[in-house]
Amino acid sequence: MKRKDIMRNNSPKLGQRPDPRMPGLMAVTLVALLVAFARPFAPALSPMGHEVLAAVLVALGMWVFRPGNLPYLAGSATIMALTIGIFFAGRAGLVNPVTAKAYSSPELLGEVVTGFASSSLWTLVPALFFGFALQKTGLGKRIAYLVLRSFHPSWASLALSWMLIGTALSALTPSVTVRVAIMLPIAIGIVEACKLEYRSKGSAYICLLALGMAVFPGTALMTGTLAGPILQGFFPAELKAQANFGDWVRILALPWIVVTLVYALLAFLLARPKEAIGISRDVFREEFRKLGKPGRDELVVLAVLAAALVMFATETFHRIPVPATALGALLLLVLAGIIKGPEISSGINWDVVIFFGVAIALPGIFRVSGISSWLGPIVDGPILGLAGSPLSFMLIITLGLLLIRFVDVPWGYATLALTVFLLVPLSRDFGYHPLVVSMAYLAAINFFMLAYQQPWVLMSEGMVGGRGWSPSGLAFFGGIYVLSVIAGILVAIPYWRVIGVIR
Repeated sequence: MKRKDIMRNNSPKLGQRPDPRMPGLMAVTLVALLVAFARPFAPALSPMGHEVLAAVLVALGMWVFRPGNLPYLAGSATIMALTIGIFFAGRAGLVNPVTAKAYSSPELLGEVVTGFASSSLWTLVPALFFGFALQKTGLGKRIAYLVLRSFHPSWASLALSWMLIGTALSALTPSVTVRVAIMLPIAIGIVEACKLEYRSKGSAYICLLALGMAVFPGTALMTGTLAGPILQGFFPAELKAQANFGDWVRILALPWIVVTLVYALLAFLLARPKEAIGISRDVFREEFRKLGKPGRDELVVLAVLAAALVMFATETFHRIPVPATALGALLLLVLAGIIKGPEISSGINWDVVIFFGVAIALPGIFRVSGISSWLGPIVDGPILGLAGSPLSFMLIITLGLLLIRFVDVPWGYATLALTVFLLVPLSRDFGYHPLVVSMAYLAAINFFMLAYQQPWVLMSEGMVGGRGWSPSGLAFFGGIYVLSVIAGILVAIPYWRVIGVIR
């Protein structure tokens, strides 16, 4: 190779566009520096509170914009490193002596890592491995084709099939990621078998119904999505016992069943193509036949996950905590050879696990640093002033949280961490069971209208190669989801009154 060719290959490409998300991160970082050094909220917010808030803003910027596909670990490490740095700055006397005692409180250091000791996280980790086993053994795909081959293909039966598949997979794994990984490739395969134009109305109907059914049915169970153990981890200590499997089903199953049904119904009424679906049942029968007979690994996974689900549902009788059951099921999968040594590190996304561990710690960090007590008077009046009317309260805070999701991108957990302290007065003074209010948080976590708001949408787009839907199609189905959530709340309010979880 000639010398000039070598130089050309090794030199940076001129005219290469910089990542368009970098300016967003830089802008957030500048705001964080202003908060840390100008301290605009003094004296109501302490110097330590300003610095912790600045650290969270930088991490939030990393999570939202993710230039260069920056891993969630970067933002998580930023919060941990800067908060630990604030602690040791106090210990070393590098801050105002008047406030040094608050800086160097061991409680601050303890809260930084408390998320990784949370039982919620140790429900999350085995749950992710359940999804890995479901996908690895092919059991998830077998369940999907078993349902699809059972109906004569039509736009209505396809909606019903996706609902049944999503419900069955939700019972076996809380990992939406795994359900998406199973259902979306099948969905785009149906689009191609029907010879539909990519990103067309029919393609969007098939794919976005599959995506919705991968997400919504599982929200009816505390172990049906990762939001269950994560939300439990966010709850204030005095309310954690109320976030249990039984109360979750009793309070939240009905509204999320309604959300699921209304989403599928509105999609069928408003978004299905006029022409008949162009596929026969034989296609699904053939795909199911190719899978062959269930192997030993599939049967083991089915038995272990079904037993775990029964144990989750009967916790009030045997008193074995959900994390212990989940870890025991994981142990059985390892002993059975379903999950092998090298797969411990590669089988699940540890980047997301670390993100959740840090996110769970945020409410405690905000409390110790004084951010919660500073923010309390600001939000108490406007929010608690609505609590006298449960219907108005739930609709307004739900729609407000959906709007916030346009900027609080990573599942809305920053907003949850900043406002979760309100669950205490809502429970104590107004008679709301905390899981009732959690309906609004869950609606925000599952929300999508633009692709950047929902990691599962981005994941799905990658799986179908951008061929599933157009941006307008995604926004339309996002609107259907919002209407479905409103319907779920309208049905839930009288039901909650009857069972006594709101006054």
